[in-house]
Amino acid sequence: MNFLYLRLSVNCQIMKTKLPFLLFFCSFISWSQSIPAFHGDNNSSFALLASTTALDHSPSGANQSWSFGSLISLGNVIYTYTAPTGLETSTYPGTTEVIVGTNTNGTTKMYTKTATGNILSITGLTGTDLNINFATNNATLGAFPMTYGYTNTDNVAGNYTYTTYSGTFSGTLTTTVDAYGTLTLTDPAYAYSGNVVRLKTVLSINLNYSIFTNVGTVTQTSYIYYTTNNNTFNNPIFRSITTVSLVPVMSIDQTDTTLEKFEAVLMNTSENALEAVWIQNPIGDDIKINSTNPIENTTIKISDMLGKTIYQSDHNTVSGTLEIPVSLPKGMYLMNISNDKGNITKKIIKP
Repeated sequence: MNFLYLRLSVNCQIMKTKLPFLLFFCSFISWSQSIPAFHGDNNSSFALLASTTALDHSPSGANQSWSFGSLISLGNVIYTYTAPTGLETSTYPGTTEVIVGTNTNGTTKMYTKTATGNILSITGLTGTDLNINFATNNATLGAFPMTYGYTNTDNVAGNYTYTTYSGTFSGTLTTTVDAYGTLTLTDPAYAYSGNVVRLKTVLSINLNYSIFTNVGTVTQTSYIYYTTNNNTFNNPIFRSITTVSLVPVMSIDQTDTTLEKFEAVLMNTSENALEAVWIQNPIGDDIKINSTNPIENTTIKISDMLGKTIYQSDHNTVSGTLEIPVSLPKGMYLMNISNDKGNITKKIIKP
C-alpha cells in the first residue's frame, strides 16, 4: 500500500492488486549545493531499477560514503511539468504546477503548490485506480533552498479512493537534509561516483475506512541523493523509496522498494530517443524494446557480464515495440543499443 510517492513511475509497472500508495514527492526534488528548488528539469528521464541485495542507507551525517550495486533495469520514466487545468485547481485547491510521470504502463500526476517564501507543499496525487487529496492539510516539505541540517515535521491529512475503497488519512511528514559525502554506483550500466548531499523524508500515516478509524498504517522512508555540482541539471542522481503498509481490513501486509537513477534531460527529438528507450525486464523467450519516437539504423548487441557478445543485430528500426526472438540462458546480461546519434546500455535479467 505504497501511499504518497505512488512511485510516480515504477509503481505503474509493479502495482499489485493491493493498495500501492506511494510517497510521491521524492521524485521531483532538485538539488544544488543546498537544495535550491523542488522541481527538477522538464522532460527528465530516469531508469527504474531494482536491486538483488538490500541497499545500506544507514550512514548519516558529514563526510559519509555509500556504495550501491547489483542493480536491475525495470524500464524508465519521463517527468514533465504543466500548469493545472481549471478542474484540477478546483479539485486540488492552491495547486500551481502538475508533475506528470509517464512510462509504458501509464501516467500519474502529482499536484504541487508553491506559497510565499518559496514554501513547497503537495496538494494531491492521481494514478491507476488511485486518487489522493491533501485538501485537509497539505504535505509541506518546507522552504527552499534547503541546506545540510535542515529539518521540518508537518501534519498531513486528507482523503483517498482506491478501487472500491475510500476513506480519510492523517499523520506526519518529516523532511531532513541529513547527510553528505560520496556516492558510488558500481554497475557498468548505471555507473556514477561523485559528491552528493542527501534528503531524507519519512511519511507516517493512519488510515480510516468507512466508519472505521485507524484500520491500518503506512510508513515510507525515502533517501534522495543530489550531486553537489548542479551546473548541468537539477535532478537527483539516485533515490530509494521503501514503503511498509499494514492494512488488515484490505488484506495488505507488504513492503516495497523503488529505485531510480537519473539518465538525461530529453529534448523531444529523435536524436534523444535512445535515452527514453524502455526494455521489458525481466525478459522472457524474446526481448521487447519500446520507443515512442522512431529510432533508425540501430545496432542491438547483448553481452554477458564478462563482456562476451551473445547476440548482435544491425540496421534495426525501433518504432513502438520491437520484439527480438532470442532465448537466453538464465542470468544477467548487458544490452547495448546504438546508432549514429549515440548509444545506451541497460542491464537485463533472464529468470
